[in-house]
Order: sequence, then C-alpha cells, then structure tokens
Amino acid sequence: MKDCLNIVVTGDVDSGKSTLIGRALYDTGSLPIGKAMEINGVCRELNREFEFAYLLDSLEEERRGQLTIDTTQSFCRLKRGKGLNFIDVPGHRELLKNMLSGSSYADVAVLVLDIRCPIEEQTKRHAFILKFLGITHVIVAVNKMDSVGFKYEIFEKAKESISGLFSEISLSPEYFIPIFAKRGDNIARGSSNMPWYNGLPLIRLLSAYDKKGRGSSFRFSVQDIYNLNGKTKVALGEVMSGCVKRKEKIVVLPENKEYTIKTIRAFNKNKAMAKAPEGIGLILDEMRGIRRGQVICKADLPEVKREIRAKILCVLPFRAAEKMRFVCATQDISVSIKEVRGVWDIASLKEKSAKGPLHEFDLAEVVLAFGSPAVVERYTGSNSLGRFVLEGDTGIRAAGVIL
Repeated sequence: MKDCLNIVVTGDVDSGKSTLIGRALYDTGSLPIGKAMEINGVCRELNREFEFAYLLDSLEEERRGQLTIDTTQSFCRLKRGKGLNFIDVPGHRELLKNMLSGSSYADVAVLVLDIRCPIEEQTKRHAFILKFLGITHVIVAVNKMDSVGFKYEIFEKAKESISGLFSEISLSPEYFIPIFAKRGDNIARGSSNMPWYNGLPLIRLLSAYDKKGRGSSFRFSVQDIYNLNGKTKVALGEVMSGCVKRKEKIVVLPENKEYTIKTIRAFNKNKAMAKAPEGIGLILDEMRGIRRGQVICKADLPEVKREIRAKILCVLPFRAAEKMRFVCATQDISVSIKEVRGVWDIASLKEKSAKGPLHEFDLAEVVLAFGSPAVVERYTGSNSLGRFVLEGDTGIRAAGVIL
C-alpha cells in the first residue's frame, strides 16, 4: 500500500468499536470474498441479527462470548493507492497491555463512545494512554445515536462533557462525529438521520490525513544476518522511517562507524532505493561486525546512551530492583531502574508514593540504566526508537516512552 494510515480504535466495552470497523470494511468493499456470507451463517447459528463486529472476532469463542480478546488489524483499501489500517484493541481493563501494543504505532486514534454513557472510568484511562503514547490526532466517534433519537442537543451535551475530560490531561480532540455504526451513519457516507451534522463522515475524514514529513530520517533496525548463496552477508530488517539509496553513506550505531550501501535487496532482486516501512536486506561495503540489534541510519543521528529518563506504564506489578530487558526495535539490552522520580495512578491520575513496588496500571517517571549502550531518541509520537517495553522473566512488565 503506497500510503497507509494506522488508526487505533479504542473505547469502553460495548461502545461499538468492532462494529464501526466491520461497517467500514463493508462499506468500502474491503472484505474478503465470502466473508459477509460466513458471518451471516454464524449469526443464524447463534440466532442473532447480523453483527458487523463478528467480522473482527475471528475466533469462535470470541463470537460466542461477544468480547474482543486480542488486537486485530483490518485494512480498508481506498482510491489512488491510499489505505486505512484499523487496529482494534480491547476496551476492558484486564487487557490494557493489548491496547498498549496496538496503540504504540498508530498515527491517528478514534475513541468510540456510547452516547448513553460517554464518560466511564475506562474512557479517562484510554484518553490518558493516547496522550502518554504521543498520539495527538484524536477523533471522537459518539456512537449509538439512534438510542437518543439522533438528537443534536444530546450530542452537544456529550461533546461538552468529553471535552472537559480531555482538557484535564491537556489533550484536545480534533473532531467529534455523531455515528450509528451498525447502520453506517457517518461512517463512509453521511446520515439523513442527522442533517444537523455538517462535517465529513469518518472514512473521508481519515483519508484526508497526510503522513508526509513524519519520521523522515532514515532508520533501519538490523533483525538478522543472512548468508546469500553461502558467501555474501546481508543485514535483514525493516526501514522504520525515511529512505535510503544505493551508494549512500550510512552510520551503524551504537558503534558509530561509517559505511557505504553497496546493495539493497528485496524479494531476491536488487533495488536502487528503499523506504519505510519496507522489509529489505542491506549489503554494506564492509559486513564484518554487523549484527542483530544495531541501527543503521543517516543524518540527524539518534543518541547512544547508557542512561535515559522515561515514562513507563506498568502492565504487571514488579519491584524497581527487578532485573529486566530493555526491548526497543530489535535491541535487547539488560536494564535496571536507577531511580523512580514519580508514580501516578492511571485511573485517578493522582500522584502516589514512589517507594515500594510498582503496581499494575501505575504510570511512573524513571531513570533507566543499561548494561550496554542503547540507540534511542526522544519520543515524538511516531519514532520507533522512542518507545520500548521492559521484559522480566515471565513477560512484559511495562511499556515506555523516552523523555
């Protein structure tokens, strides 16, 4: 896809997130052949009305439980090579870490709210996480307008209360859209039920977003080293941002050594240029010392650090003294928390004591010390070297962004 926008769709349980995405897929002709018929058969078996949400819930137990339990991605193909990648994340509290993984690489967020109960505990938490992750392009989709007779006055009242919530965390939604996701009102087309809304429907609004200029510096994270024909070494990985051309000078970090791009490989062919988010192979004029975890870049280089200041959001309780791994792109480095500078409860947003263990859903400002140099950047909302996870022996402890 030449130009694909990543959109995280979040909101409380039963707000209609999956229904919105399913309807968007249907109305843009993006469903796989026969998918709608398959879902229709499932609904008949369960003796239920056709549900667009089932298009997202691909596991049988998810359909029967009517609960999205994992992060899924769905692509809407639009005209002129553009596309929308919807990232559907759970709204229930127990699966917040899935929301973190889904939200962490989004360009835009759509926060789906039920007009009958627009402000819930989870709503505040979701808004705070979006702010935490640097996702400032936020659209609020106020769903189930049919339940209040599509009344303008009720929509405006909900809009006012939601704006007040966002102002508490210094985040301002760019758009508010009244929708009835199940019937497609203001999803891909306008709504005759709400003639008072004079804005664009959601799909047209999203397709108008422009990603140009974001993450323009070349960054390539080495994932593996492959021997081509048993002789030539190739560094495999993904272009995280920017572009690179054959014969260009590049720098390999953290060693800070300069090389020249000799060959760019993709699909067993040589290329003159590669750009984000392509998966490619690079052959440099000297391949000795090239290994997994290194970052190949040019111009405006990221920093090489032994210590950083960061914000972390805990997904499991742990003690600050616990030995962990700092995982950022393909870097996997031993790390310890040198200092806890502040702790806040994400539900109440109130400050807590910085002493003792960190608890699930705590937000903390910390100083991290690495066992070996790390290649990092201050997080600006889209750069992969600005966000990370902390892993313990039994899995992820926290997700974080670099300050």
